[in-house]
Amino acid sequence: MYERKIPLPVECGLHLTKEVLDGKWKATLLNVISVDIKRPSEIFRTLPGATKRVLNAQLRELENHGIITRKIYHQLPPKVEYSLTPLGASLMPIIDAMNHWGNTNREYLQKVIAPDGYKQGTPNGVLSNRRLNGRSNKL
Repeated sequence: MYERKIPLPVECGLHLTKEVLDGKWKATLLNVISVDIKRPSEIFRTLPGATKRVLNAQLRELENHGIITRKIYHQLPPKVEYSLTPLGASLMPIIDAMNHWGNTNREYLQKVIAPDGYKQGTPNGVLSNRRLNGRSNKL
């Protein structure tokens, strides 16, 4: 298991929040789980740009941080579902604000981040037309 060489400064809320959300897919995973996509196979299909290994590692980290829970149904074939904990649900306004900021500044950001063309990891519109838990999101 990974052991941190430099201790995390726990007196700073930004460091703690960054620690929880640090990872390429964590914010997107939380958004996907919040819109009622709970089975690992559904999550993997929704995020085709990510490998199963990376998604499983980040799901495990979110579970270890108490942000999501994993429920295992003992049946054949085995079934697993993820859901947000109350702590994870409290992160959704932050995720929504990040999503809104990215959508608002999309044109400029695409020019400076990927001037030669933007390759999307998520197919256009996968979650864009859903009504998500009372809020409208676009990945």
